[in-house]
Amino acid sequence: MPTFSLKYQTAENMPAPYAHAIEINGVIEQNKDLELNFELTYLDREEFTEEELLEEGFSLNDNFSWKGTLPKIWSDVVFGNLKSANELFIKTLEPHLDFWQVDFEGKTFYPKNTDGFKYLIEELQQAVYEIAGKEAILKLTYLKNQSGENVEVEIMASFVERKLKFTRINLSDSASETKILPWDELNFILKNTFSGEFEADFALSKKPSHKGLFLNAGDELWYEVGKSLLIQPNKILKIVKL
Repeated sequence: MPTFSLKYQTAENMPAPYAHAIEINGVIEQNKDLELNFELTYLDREEFTEEELLEEGFSLNDNFSWKGTLPKIWSDVVFGNLKSANELFIKTLEPHLDFWQVDFEGKTFYPKNTDGFKYLIEELQQAVYEIAGKEAILKLTYLKNQSGENVEVEIMASFVERKLKFTRINLSDSASETKILPWDELNFILKNTFSGEFEADFALSKKPSHKGLFLNAGDELWYEVGKSLLIQPNKILKIVKL
């Protein structure tokens, strides 16, 4: 039973309250669920008051730990990333570089593909939050009411199951289409959706009925492209047309 460990810490020049460390330990067995121990610790927050942390979008204790299993598809994903990883030889870690340590198959090393491992850790973190009930399944709703089209697109992404569901509804006649997209499409969706600037103060509190292009990111607010969501419309339209 191969065991593994991923250790990550934000760069030395990353200030509190954002500085944090993540440690993930697990056991991989072929065709079995992934055994996982996840721990997130925020660093150097001793001098912050509760009010200061709240202003930054945090709380007094954002540390989180979880132990359990994720579906077996995760065993394949983690094993594939670890097996294909190459070592990067670093004499000294510069202040702008994140700390990494990978332990797998008797080797301890700093991975060359840090971007890939960062994305893996982010996905594992979301899966853990989802299965622990800390966060809901990701839900994004796009509404296009322009150019003769009145269409609603709903995207549901379960990080636990690594399942991406796409539903398009023609609001003119209620005809709908649902399909499962390749999981890799999620990265494309998130990059395009969240590359703009969200202005919550100008967002709508209920589903809009007037013409325009809109996004709901899972809460009660609807963002209108060009007004409360400053983004190139084509980035949202690409998703609606998937």
